[in-house]
Amino acid sequence: MLGRNGAGKTTLLQILATLLPQTSGEVWINNHHLKKEKWAIRSQIGIGFLPQEQGYYPKLTVQETLFYFASLQNVRHKREQIDELLEVVNLTEKKHARASTLSGGMRRRLGLAQALLGNPRVLIIDEPTAGLDPVEQQRFRMLLGTLGARREQTILLSTHIVADVATIAGSVAVLEQGSLRFQGSVQQLTQHASGACWQWRTTLETIEQMRQRRAAIIASLSPVLGGVAAPNEVIARVVGPCPAPEAVPCQPTLEDGYFLLIGTADL
Repeated sequence: MLGRNGAGKTTLLQILATLLPQTSGEVWINNHHLKKEKWAIRSQIGIGFLPQEQGYYPKLTVQETLFYFASLQNVRHKREQIDELLEVVNLTEKKHARASTLSGGMRRRLGLAQALLGNPRVLIIDEPTAGLDPVEQQRFRMLLGTLGARREQTILLSTHIVADVATIAGSVAVLEQGSLRFQGSVQQLTQHASGACWQWRTTLETIEQMRQRRAAIIASLSPVLGGVAAPNEVIARVVGPCPAPEAVPCQPTLEDGYFLLIGTADL
C-alpha cells in the first residue's frame, strides 16, 4: 500500500490489526466481520503486526524479548519457534545481546520475528524500511521477499518508499487523503505513466521555474556524466507533458506511475 505521509495508511493498518475501531465502512477478514468478530479474527486467523515505532525493554536480550512476547501470546513450543525465527531474521548471533544495543535495522528484524510468533496467517507491516540506511533497507526488502515465498501468509505492508513496493509486492494500492486512488498490479501502475516520461538535460534554474509554475513533475535529478557540463546543469527525469523539444522519451518506472497518479506538484 503506497501513499505519502498523512495519507491514512497507518490508521487503516491499525484498524485491520484490530487495534483501532473503525468509524465507518465495513471490514471483512477471511469471512469474519471485524466489528462483530474481532476476537475470532485474533484467535482463529492470527494477525502479526509490525508497527512503525517499536518499544522494547532495554535490559532484556533479543532471546528474552521473544520469550516474553511468546508467553503473552501463549505460543506453544516457544524455544523451537524462537530459534527458528532468529535464524529467519538473521539474529541468531545476537540472541544474547540486549535490545538497547541493537541498531535500527536489527530492531526492525527483531520486530519482524516478534510479529511472526505463533505463525499468523496475516502479517501487517507499517513502513518497513523507514529510517533505515540504504544497506539495511535492501536487506529488509530481501528478507520480506524470501519470507513471502517460504510461508503461506498474506503480507500487507504500507510505505511511502516506492522501492519497497517495486522489489517485493505482487499487487499495489495507492492511498491518497484517506481515499483509494488505485488498485492493481505493479505493472499496471507503472504503465500509468506510459508515454509521459522524459529525460531532459537542462539547468537547475529552469527546473525551479517549472516547479513553481507546476508545469510538470520532476521525478529525479542526476548529474551530467561525460562531456562538458556547466555547474548548474543536470539530467532531469520529468513525468507529464514533454517539457522541451530536446527532451527524450524514456521507459516509465513504478515511481513515475505513482507520481503521475497522485499528481503532486511538490516534487
